[in-house]
Amino acid sequence: MKKGVIFDVDGVIVDVSQSYHYAIKHTAEYFLKREVPIEEVRRIKFSKGINNDWLATLEVIREYGGDANFEELVKVFNEFYATLRDKERLMLGQDFFTELKAMGYPLGIVTGRPREDLLYLFERFGLSSYFDFVVDEDTIKEEELRKPHPYALHLCVETLGLDAGVYVGDSLADWQMFRDYKRLYGKPFEYVHVGERFVLEGVRSSQPEALLLTLQEVLRSL
Repeated sequence: MKKGVIFDVDGVIVDVSQSYHYAIKHTAEYFLKREVPIEEVRRIKFSKGINNDWLATLEVIREYGGDANFEELVKVFNEFYATLRDKERLMLGQDFFTELKAMGYPLGIVTGRPREDLLYLFERFGLSSYFDFVVDEDTIKEEELRKPHPYALHLCVETLGLDAGVYVGDSLADWQMFRDYKRLYGKPFEYVHVGERFVLEGVRSSQPEALLLTLQEVLRSL
């Protein structure tokens, strides 16, 4: 049986609390002409399971009684993010992925990051060579099939040729994608949650420093 591990990026491999989260905040404030607390930005994004940060920004604006042209919002957001992206810090580094690859597991990515942002991150931290297949925001042409639709995970699983495996995420959107994948495609797959953004009964969780051991345990059980 061929087993592998597929990762989300933001909040799992890299800490985006000082980059994407503040890009949402600053963009929302640009359109609202008022301050939005960062805690409220995070509450809206994570409680509603919004995977795409452009859509999360629009939701923040609307919760505060405003609205925005989506194309202009994307432009403003990207300008803010470009000034913040070097504040991102690794949560899982080269040593982690080197050890996991040495165990013989194929590794994949399923993320809502635009490809340009992902390539910049991977080049900056030297991570590209560790992943055998990547599904980013630009991989799937049909927007309705992108993450958090389960097809995004299915595409990665099938391209890697996996019979079973683990998806590692950090959000309600990640959990929902995994849950729907299991319902639609039925392969032996497990979900490991990193961080403390939400708690669901029966969901295995792990902190980054213990993730390698957690994955070994889960993979052995499949």
